[in-house]
Amino acid sequence: MGWCTTFDLDRFAEAAGGYLRSKAAENTLLLSAAQDARFAWRTQVAGRAPAAGHEILFGWWEPPDGGEPRGAFVHDPAVPLLIAGKAPEIGTALAATLAKAGRHVSGVDAPTEVADAFAAAWSQRAGTTARAHRNSRVYRLAAIPQATGPQAAGPQAAGPQATGSRATPPLGLPQIPGPPGRLRRATTQDLTLLANWLTAFAVEANERINAPADLAADLISRGGAVFWEVPPRPSRLRDAAHHLPLPHYRDQAQPGEPAHQPVALVTLTRPVAGSVRISMVYTPQERRHNGYATALTLAVSRAVLAPGAPQPPHDELAANGRVNEVVMITDKNRSDRWGSRLGYQLVGERAVLRFGPATGPVPRPNPSGAMPRLPTGPLPRLPRLRR
Repeated sequence: MGWCTTFDLDRFAEAAGGYLRSKAAENTLLLSAAQDARFAWRTQVAGRAPAAGHEILFGWWEPPDGGEPRGAFVHDPAVPLLIAGKAPEIGTALAATLAKAGRHVSGVDAPTEVADAFAAAWSQRAGTTARAHRNSRVYRLAAIPQATGPQAAGPQAAGPQATGSRATPPLGLPQIPGPPGRLRRATTQDLTLLANWLTAFAVEANERINAPADLAADLISRGGAVFWEVPPRPSRLRDAAHHLPLPHYRDQAQPGEPAHQPVALVTLTRPVAGSVRISMVYTPQERRHNGYATALTLAVSRAVLAPGAPQPPHDELAANGRVNEVVMITDKNRSDRWGSRLGYQLVGERAVLRFGPATGPVPRPNPSGAMPRLPTGPLPRLPRLRR
């Protein structure tokens, strides 16, 4: 059969939803994109439909011999094309399908071999060049089935306000020494700080965020932004004054002084198909190399997968109504041991390629005629000065 396309999200979910949910960790980006599209359409102002050519197009791959779909895609012209599937031929065929439909493709985000196949076919058809933007690995941390009987009273996951990496881990998760601190969900008071950190992350990652304040407000409203907090650092003068013999010079807590300071940030996607993805991990430069990001990632994973943890009512595709796994996509340059230390398992690799204008030899300038030749001959003699 080949590729089937539609603008109808319900039809796409009915045709490809089973395939995407069967490997939710590998297909987390497509599941989230489809869910975000549904959420946006529900809250969309009437009469403000996308312009022609800017609609989100969905599709699924039906093998020639019949059977269940073996691939899918979500194409929003504003972002790179998302493809699920591992057969390179589906990427080649998709390039022909989108070219015939007159779609504009700025990039592709897909399993590595599929991304390369699509980029080669699309560059040839559209006359563009492809450049590597990012290579990444997809990791998955599955929830440990809750024990029954005497073992049910074993260690539980750390709660949202518990001390992070020093707390007792749930069954199956590692115990990693780390800096003391605690989790805290971002609130409306953190809107400016969160928007600034989102902007800083986008600049470092060479990504684009159209409205950081709006994204920050959305994350806060659904509890999708979590800080790692540590006690504030005392200044040297205040620390020295604490040891003076006069009590009133000693370090005292000032009214309104924050008890803890945010030093790292994690953002989470909406739950979909029983899966939550850690979409961003950020630490300001002056706070790096202290283990804050690792401690926060592990603590958030525990809190999300903890038995009895409250689950946001956004996931319409989860079979049991709770989160069963946490997914994380990291840069391929990062050591694979980083994920394994936290208990995550590698499930796949993806590549993001960007398309640009075609390049070629620099055109030769138009000839402007022969240059005039300079006169040759003996140099003129200068007159002698009289004394």
